[in-house]
Amino acid sequence: MPAPPQEPKAIVDHFFRHQWGRVVSHLTAKFGVPNLTLVEDAVQEALTKAMQSWAFQGIPDNPAGWITRVAHNHVIDTLRRKNNFERKSAELGQEESSYAMDWDMDEEIKDDELKMMFACCHPAISAELQIILTLKILGGFSNAEVARQLLKKEDAIAKAYTRGKKKLIEEGITLEVPFGKHLSQRLSKVLRILYLLFNEGYSVTEGDLLIKTSLCEEAIRLGSLILECKRLVKPDVHALMALMYFQSSRFNARLDSNGQMVALNHQNRSLWDYSKVELGRHHLELAAAFGHVNDYFIQASIARVHCDADTYESTNWRQILMLYDIQLQLNNNPVIFLNRVIAYGKVFGAKAALSELDGYGGKKALQKYPLLYAVQAELLAEIDDYATAIATIDQAISLNTNVREVEYMQSKRISWVERIT
Repeated sequence: MPAPPQEPKAIVDHFFRHQWGRVVSHLTAKFGVPNLTLVEDAVQEALTKAMQSWAFQGIPDNPAGWITRVAHNHVIDTLRRKNNFERKSAELGQEESSYAMDWDMDEEIKDDELKMMFACCHPAISAELQIILTLKILGGFSNAEVARQLLKKEDAIAKAYTRGKKKLIEEGITLEVPFGKHLSQRLSKVLRILYLLFNEGYSVTEGDLLIKTSLCEEAIRLGSLILECKRLVKPDVHALMALMYFQSSRFNARLDSNGQMVALNHQNRSLWDYSKVELGRHHLELAAAFGHVNDYFIQASIARVHCDADTYESTNWRQILMLYDIQLQLNNNPVIFLNRVIAYGKVFGAKAALSELDGYGGKKALQKYPLLYAVQAELLAEIDDYATAIATIDQAISLNTNVREVEYMQSKRISWVERIT
């Protein structure tokens, strides 16, 4: 019996979140970087065909294999029409039918994403373009999602992505997997991308999901694969793995039974996954053994303080504030400062924290960042300035594109309105 219309949509959405990057990486490696845009279009076309076909014919046994085969054939058909297929035909052979419906995606291209990440971090490309290319090619990120992670405007990301692909083609830059010392030289860039991938999964930019666990799990999976290469066993990798395990340990407690956001101070800590906490401690200890302090190490240490506290009230906020001070010395980032303000308020009070925030010279970079206004509103509410808190939370709501976060802020707003009426 054919699947109901909504089932194909769910399967396609699942594919986009889980397999997009793998298929694009696989086909780009096969057809070459000059055909990157064609590959992306082909995968998108295959998704559209899946929506149309499966609603009537039913969902195939292996949806990922079906989509990949259709995308592969679309690329070949397009190359044929451009009279540019002869050379590729000799190299590839007659592969149109090679994607069997029982093709195992996980076994066939398990490491292609990681290889493509290292390839995208080519030294001829700027660090920012490396991140944009990789997140969009492998992660299937929207311009808005990349913009939030990089604190950039959405149209600037779109232009940079187009410019980056053009640069690859015009300058003949080959995205090949480096080896030896060249592999190690690109490690920090790859870790930065994994960090951003995890962040987007942990706090989703747009839509009605608060968490995309699949993105976080993929970042952890790729980090684990990096540690399988002896040359890449570095403190930064262990520190990032520790951070991701600590943060992901709290997933089950971040949403209530209705799918609504639960703030840290109200989370049921019995729902935390303490097996992941132990993995986080293990990797943090391995990172510490190198005697090297880096940004990921500090963030993981902060996350550990939260995980070590039996209750929210027993959290060692002075230690967290000290760690944020160290982190700012390593990375003078406005988002880090904003997180520090939260800890500062827990130690010295909301009024002092508001003064810290008002005197911060880098606040301009956060003007389009909803968390700035959310933090400010919370602090204002703590000193009973509910009228200003309401006006400030309205700014946060207007800038936020995540449904769950908006709902949470609206519930806060309602409680503050009730206090002054």
